[in-house]
Amino acid sequence: MDKFFSYIVWSIKYRPVKWNEVIGQMDIITILKNSIEKNRLSQFLLFFGPRGVGKNTCARILANELNSFSNIFEISGFLNHSMESICGTIHKIRSYPKNGKYNILIINDFNFIHQDFFNIIFKIIEEPPSHVLFIFCTTEKHKIYPIISRCQVYEFRHISLRDIFFYLKKIAEKERIEIDNEALFIISKNGNGSLSEALNTFETLTFYDQKKISRELVMEKLGILDTGYYFKIIDYLLNQKISHVLILLDKIFQSGVSSINFMGGLTKHFRDLLLSKNTETLFLLKLKKKTIRFYIQQSRKICSSFLINALKICRQMEKESILYNNNSRLTIEIYLIQLANCLCTFYNKDSDESNEKKVQYLQENWISFIQKFSEKIHPTYLNSLKHEIQFHIYKNKILLVVPSQLETRNFSFIQTHFVKYFRNKLNNPHLEFKILIKEKDLKNFPIEQYNYLSKKNKCVDKLIEKLNLKILSSIPTKLYDKKISSS
Repeated sequence: MDKFFSYIVWSIKYRPVKWNEVIGQMDIITILKNSIEKNRLSQFLLFFGPRGVGKNTCARILANELNSFSNIFEISGFLNHSMESICGTIHKIRSYPKNGKYNILIINDFNFIHQDFFNIIFKIIEEPPSHVLFIFCTTEKHKIYPIISRCQVYEFRHISLRDIFFYLKKIAEKERIEIDNEALFIISKNGNGSLSEALNTFETLTFYDQKKISRELVMEKLGILDTGYYFKIIDYLLNQKISHVLILLDKIFQSGVSSINFMGGLTKHFRDLLLSKNTETLFLLKLKKKTIRFYIQQSRKICSSFLINALKICRQMEKESILYNNNSRLTIEIYLIQLANCLCTFYNKDSDESNEKKVQYLQENWISFIQKFSEKIHPTYLNSLKHEIQFHIYKNKILLVVPSQLETRNFSFIQTHFVKYFRNKLNNPHLEFKILIKEKDLKNFPIEQYNYLSKKNKCVDKLIEKLNLKILSSIPTKLYDKKISSS
């Protein structure tokens, strides 16, 4: 019988017993050690923070550090203690310890304790015995507000993804478990900053009869959807192929992915697309470089305003799904249709206004860029460059309309470097530019006529095709008909 139950779960087997074994809470450990050393420890300590980040562990280590012979009592707010057992514990801590200096009471999950127990504790706090140290551990500080003012408060943070990953890697080596780094990364990430959650998940996955824990196994057992599906869904939405979205959604649910995981993944996908639109926020994407490139490519197809709107829609979808969890699939389908309609309406409504803003943005950047050459360019020519170069947007191409007198070797040098500068600024190496000579090309390129039509008709491109107004094809091929080289 003893041999049959000899297995020790990892959360107990690898529970830290010394400060240097605790992961990810170095600031709190430093403060606690200094407080003990300088005798500045309060009689009431409040450890609060997310679940599985080391609150209870640090409470036990602190109790042992104070005096190894101290009497340590633990009560869990999750357990349904009888009033008799609670009163018995209170009586014991009130009595002066026979061994050691203190009686230490650790109350785990304090936010879950019964109101009657809370009232008893509150009365003791009013007139506490001098030999008793209270350590309250909770995930929700606001629920124990009445006692906060009496406590030294220690806020525990989520464990970083990096710390969790390397901790699990050490466990894998100790347990001699073969696992892909990518699979270990997914497990670490799935812990959402909780070390104990990630550790429990890893341990559970080892029970499957596999020689090596693969990425595919982890994705399947955790019900995590591959990001490739989200890229497909967004592309279908962009192309207004809602039937394809619904068919793909059915395939996803048939594979065993839960609606909660799907919604969370979709929300995160929109968030990552928004972050991908700015080079300054790319570091927030905890993804492989190859995957980040995919996000950057898709983000170029969607404007930031829609992505922000999509995030709001996804959050509302999650809330409503929780409210009506008996039919969450229908809720998801309705909101995906809403996203498609919103995308269509958004782009049709704002396209003209958006182009005007883009032209203004280009003009401002051009002037700013030209100013860098101010010391090397004749003032008259510099003034002409600033005010006589015009920008237009046509089918996602940037058109530079240049007066013939400005078309010089110097201008060719300047515009080439401007293209490089602007592509780098927008992090878009494929941005298309075309040069039009005002006195020659503009006669065959009726921009004003095109702009007028675009304001009158949302489907102007189709109209132009029907009327055989092949605008671009009418430009002489010999006059700057090729894209500006990025070199």
